[in-house]
Amino acid sequence: MSYPPSPLAEHLPTLLWDVYPSTINPQAMYRTIIERVIQRGSVGDWAAMLRYYGRDVVQQVVETEPYMSDAAIAAVCEVFGPQKETLLCWQRKQLMLPLFNS
Repeated sequence: MSYPPSPLAEHLPTLLWDVYPSTINPQAMYRTIIERVIQRGSVGDWAAMLRYYGRDVVQQVVETEPYMSDAAIAAVCEVFGPQKETLLCWQRKQLMLPLFNS
């Protein structure tokens, strides 16, 4: 099944390299798309994501995302303003114990 192009369409092929472009459904795959844009997207990708999904939806996904890199956490805090301690991914990182002290 092919889905109609969204404003995000030009940004998605490089971010969703593991998905056939004709099967990308921006509404059903919104969590995956938002996560990929945050982790690997350019400023243009971020702008398209915010225009398409809206700030509230993106912020809700960001706050409940189980993993983000440190760079993504810093970017999210800069754009959306939450304290990193309120993010699920940050809380999970704090629970991880170091494997070895060497």
